[in-house]
Amino acid sequence: MIGGVRDRTTEALLRFGDRCKLILKAAISIAESNDKKELGDFDYKTLVEKLQETGLDKDPKMILRALERDYGIIETTYKSANQHWWRFINIEEVKEAIGDEIEDPEIQLIKIQANSLNLTELERKLRFMLNKPVLSEVDRALFKKIAFEELNYVMEVYRKASMYEETYDIAEKVKSILTLATKVSMKIGKNYAQNKANDLLDPQKEPQAFLK
Repeated sequence: MIGGVRDRTTEALLRFGDRCKLILKAAISIAESNDKKELGDFDYKTLVEKLQETGLDKDPKMILRALERDYGIIETTYKSANQHWWRFINIEEVKEAIGDEIEDPEIQLIKIQANSLNLTELERKLRFMLNKPVLSEVDRALFKKIAFEELNYVMEVYRKASMYEETYDIAEKVKSILTLATKVSMKIGKNYAQNKANDLLDPQKEPQAFLK
């Protein structure tokens, strides 16, 4: 292979055209929204799903094989019977070769803001609360902070992210977070109602006004 990754990407784009460009853009989008890269930057299943969202139904295997074997742009990092992961040799040079449209400042800003909110950690906290049998006062205080502070920022990012195909994954993650938050809020409301009912049924718990 001759030349750097940028030059080799340009050659691949000249050979395969827009289809190759769409595949690379989709793979880059997945890589940039992938918080856990133990297996690689992107996988075949997620790539196919993302391409189908853009209307590209043709199997990308042939182009992926060429990008790896003929051009050295990507390399396999994990492969099993039902999974195939790759990583970019140099993602920045691939982005440069594709062009400025993938570097849209508005899209970059959305990704920066989403990263600053640490959506994965927020999702983890909410899932932890949802799975707890009983929420403590500390849990309820934390959820109140999330509901009144963090979710406002999350919604701002969602409104912007839902406008662009490149930030679709961010919008979907926010929707997942809101679903979890809704379930936690319902759990808190249910626990509060249950506690009130128990107080009314307990004859030893008299109103405070009569205990003076």
